[in-house]
Amino acid sequence: MSVERFFLEGFRDEAEYERLKQSPAYPLVRELEFKFGLKVIRRTGLIRYEGPDLSDVWVMGHTNGIAVGKVFVSPASKNSGPDKANEYCYRSPYYNKERGSSREDKETIRSVKVSSLIATLTRHKVVPSRADMEQRKVKQVKAAQEQLKRGLGDSNKPFELNANELHALLLMALGKSPNSEWVKVDQNKCQTILDKYEEADRVRKVKAEESQRMFFNPFWMIGVDGFGDYIIGKYKLVKVADETIQYETVEPFKRYRSYESVPELVPLMTMVKVAYENEPHKAGVLPTTDKYDPNLDSVFFYNTSTTHYDHVWMVTSCNT
Repeated sequence: MSVERFFLEGFRDEAEYERLKQSPAYPLVRELEFKFGLKVIRRTGLIRYEGPDLSDVWVMGHTNGIAVGKVFVSPASKNSGPDKANEYCYRSPYYNKERGSSREDKETIRSVKVSSLIATLTRHKVVPSRADMEQRKVKQVKAAQEQLKRGLGDSNKPFELNANELHALLLMALGKSPNSEWVKVDQNKCQTILDKYEEADRVRKVKAEESQRMFFNPFWMIGVDGFGDYIIGKYKLVKVADETIQYETVEPFKRYRSYESVPELVPLMTMVKVAYENEPHKAGVLPTTDKYDPNLDSVFFYNTSTTHYDHVWMVTSCNT
C-alpha cells in the first residue's frame, strides 16, 4: 500500500506515512479509508482528555479536505473496562451520544475491536457524507449575505410621527383638511421623513442588486481553519428561502496549504494580506471579523474561533 491511498492529496508525506504505519491507530485509519473513503489530513496534538501518552492523533476527512473526525488509540492503562484492553477511538463534533461524562466522551465512540467500531459508526450514521459536509459549509454563505447588506447601509424606515400627525395625514389622504390645533402637519418634518424613506428604498434596491450580483453568480468561498489550511471552492446560489438554500457547485471545495496554490486568487489575496496586515486577530491572511469590504469587494465572516473543523471565511465574486 502506498502513501497516496491514505493521505489527502496535497498533504502526502512519506515520513508521516511511515509514522502512521507504526501507529496503533493504523488499522482504524485503514478501515475508515476503505469503508467511508476518509483520508488522513494531518497528525495533530493531543485532545485534552487523551493524556500525555497519546501522540498519534490523526485528523481525517473527505477527499474535499473537510475534516470530520479524529482517530486514536486509548491505552489499556487509561481505560475502565473489565478487560483493560487498548481501545480504538473515533471522535467527531458531528456526533453526540445521549450519555457521557463530558463533551469529549459524548463525541467519542470506542471499541477494543476495529470491526465493532466500524459497525457502530455505520449503524448510527456517525460519519457525515461528503455532500452533507459541503452543504454545511456552503449554507454559511447566508451570513455573508447579511454582512453585505449591513455594510451597504440602513434600509429601515423608522416611524417618526405621533398620533396627531398621523391623524392629520389620514385626513389629507382622504381629501379632508386638518380641523384642530392638535391635528396638523409640519411640512418640513414630513419632507425630512420622506427623504429618509426615499433613501431607504434606494439602499434596499442596491442591496438586492449587489446580493444578486455577488451570490447568484459564481463566487469564491475561502475558509481558513485552526491548522492555517485553506479550503477553497466556487459556488453559485440558485435560491435562498428561510432556512433552505439551493446552490450549484462550480468547483467543489479543496484543501490547500496556502492560497498561493490557486494562482487565480493570488492578486486578490495579496491585497487582503496587505489591507489587514495589522489586524490583531487573523486566520491565515483573513481577518477574524464580520464585515463587507467594498474596496476588496469581499465579505469576511465567522461563527466561532477557528478549530480543526471551524473556519474563518471570505466570500468574493469570481469577477472581482
